[in-house]
Amino acid sequence: MHRRQFIQTIGISGALAVAGKISAQTAPAPGTVTPSAAPDALVKGTPAVFAPTPDSFTVTVPLAADALVWLEYGETEKLGSTAKGDSFGFVQHDDTVVKIKVRNLKPGTRYYWRVVTKPAFPYIGSQKPVLREPVPETRSQIYTTKTLAPNARKTQFSVWNDTHDHNETIRALHTARRADDDFMIWNGDMSNNVNDRALLPGLYVCPQGVDLAEGPPILGTRGNHDVRGLWAGRMSDYVEYPNGNRPFYAFRSGPIAAIALDTGEDKPDNHRSYRGGAAFEPIIREQAAWLEEVIRRPEMRDAPYRVVFCHIPLRWTDESPQDYEGKGFDRYSLRGRLAWQGALVKWGAQIIISGHTHRHALLQPTKEFPYTQITGGGPQPKRATVIRGHADAGKLKVSVIRMHDGVSLNDLEFEPLTKVA
Repeated sequence: MHRRQFIQTIGISGALAVAGKISAQTAPAPGTVTPSAAPDALVKGTPAVFAPTPDSFTVTVPLAADALVWLEYGETEKLGSTAKGDSFGFVQHDDTVVKIKVRNLKPGTRYYWRVVTKPAFPYIGSQKPVLREPVPETRSQIYTTKTLAPNARKTQFSVWNDTHDHNETIRALHTARRADDDFMIWNGDMSNNVNDRALLPGLYVCPQGVDLAEGPPILGTRGNHDVRGLWAGRMSDYVEYPNGNRPFYAFRSGPIAAIALDTGEDKPDNHRSYRGGAAFEPIIREQAAWLEEVIRRPEMRDAPYRVVFCHIPLRWTDESPQDYEGKGFDRYSLRGRLAWQGALVKWGAQIIISGHTHRHALLQPTKEFPYTQITGGGPQPKRATVIRGHADAGKLKVSVIRMHDGVSLNDLEFEPLTKVA
């Protein structure tokens, strides 16, 4: 056997082994709709929708083996369109995870979609037929999501924070989801640390017993625990941001303009515990310059309501200096506040929604800090909260609800603004 034939045969044999496993489970003909009742040997868990914008959303699919992956989507359950190729002309394929962005969509529109997978065979580049059997395609159930609507008269959202891989808490939060939310903010500390690569899918896309795709599209922020561990830098392989791979962004949903900021770590970059691996302070400075541009965008400048999401709060009840040489850490981000306060006040930020402290707190506006600061609780089920927001022409209402008993800990209201930044 020639060397080239040997290499082709080895590659095809491996792919056929996976194909055979799927065929035994699903035995679909090409193009046949295969329901999700039969497990897909190529995927590692359910998908999730991230980074909704007015004209796009991104689906993350965790994988267990080499697979070609694409989406079928449309404005009805008949679907009819595909999101298939990447920027270089390849159908998305990998053995760990793929992110597929659906583009050129309509604002404020509900879309139906499903994942299609099939084994990834070597690209031979020869017209000589190699495979005698048709390659099976497996289709997930049909999900639904919607794009953001900047010009809508109203919007509503929910916020999770500090879930820290607590599946019981995540399941409770997911069970309490609202089907008509326009988006969900996962406001940092999804993980404890990421020292095991195998944890990545379950932390960000498919927590045990939870199908995140059966909920509103997700907008994520990073918490200080999300940036710890050998594999923390791979979070962006799973979590998509509207600003590409930059973990800060701004968006408009109905009458709300929102800014999501990245507060980095809760100690200085040169702290001994990071062993030279932290460089978050430059990102804080980068966001300061970015903010000055963002608050001048018409859709942000003229919004009736102005909301900020960030994991570490910018204010706290006790702002005493911390002993970093001992066990001290930041309860609030002074570095972030010093960099961003001027722009946020100029913009007219009304409320900053955070987590980090693992308990709910409310700090009312003051002359120095003319915005409300709230934090959500977690990660244990009895401490966990969900923060709900609803805005229309009359008011922005924000409620902090304790998960285990449904008690509202605070109900806040904000009048629409007329001030222009």
